[in-house]
Amino acid sequence: MKIIINLSGILMIVAFFIIGCSKFDLKVLPQQIISNKIDSTNDSSCTITSKILDTTKSITLQGVCWDTLPNPQYKKNTVFYKNDSTHHSAFTIILNGLSPRTRYYARAYGVSKDSVYYGNQLTFTTPAKSPFTYGQYYQGGYIFFIDSTGNHGLVCDTTDLKDSIQFRDSTGINIIATKYYDSIQWRTQANADSSGASATAIGTGYRNTLKIMASDASVHNAARLCFNYNGSGYNDWYLPSKDELNQIYLNLTARGVGNLSQTNYWSSSNYITTTNVYACAQFFGNGNQYFFNQSFYLNVRAIRKF
Repeated sequence: MKIIINLSGILMIVAFFIIGCSKFDLKVLPQQIISNKIDSTNDSSCTITSKILDTTKSITLQGVCWDTLPNPQYKKNTVFYKNDSTHHSAFTIILNGLSPRTRYYARAYGVSKDSVYYGNQLTFTTPAKSPFTYGQYYQGGYIFFIDSTGNHGLVCDTTDLKDSIQFRDSTGINIIATKYYDSIQWRTQANADSSGASATAIGTGYRNTLKIMASDASVHNAARLCFNYNGSGYNDWYLPSKDELNQIYLNLTARGVGNLSQTNYWSSSNYITTTNVYACAQFFGNGNQYFFNQSFYLNVRAIRKF
């Protein structure tokens, strides 16, 4: 009987300990409090965007902590942080001084009076050190993405493409005028997209471009404008995917490079709902991404691989 009582006591202590730990973990590591995601990574830095989701928390400090070991903690590891007056708007932090070919762990954090809240743990591996840098002019454009080998990537053209329409005389042979436009449609007919150009990842823009052209015979669409371009002697330009377009903003525009206007640019990624067909775009005034009716006129910047 004594053995049973002792065991029960032990079980009660263990249960209390487990419950106590559970409450503590829920308080310290609630992933619903903070969201964070990796925007871009190179051999020596990583850009992370985070946001405090729970507006009921009284956050006095927010930022990102990181390390080469899992579960980095605020004040115990190298910390990058940003004070923000609202504490509930998204904030972007660049982790600098990273080593190439190294695996890192990072978590966004929010500090209140008596607690530290963490977002989900992110993991990333920095690529090999590259002879190239973001914003460098190379093979017809500005480098905005470098792959894990450090030797290849993507460049965007130095200027926006312009659509042109030629006017001919009554014979239909002689050109009497050419008019240029700063923007162009993604597709000439709204809500009729059957291209299947739904890919958004880096490296998918070229395939999207081919699919769009195959489904829309018009010479006046964004994909064909890029595909037919021969800037700087290269003939392999195409319309960037949604994620490729975002890399241009993060790695060029945010650095003051690229000469992109504060307006909306088409990507090659479509966006289909149950009732409508759209295409993804990005506003280069603040980096926000949207979707628009495909017949709208937006700016275009062509990209190519190197």
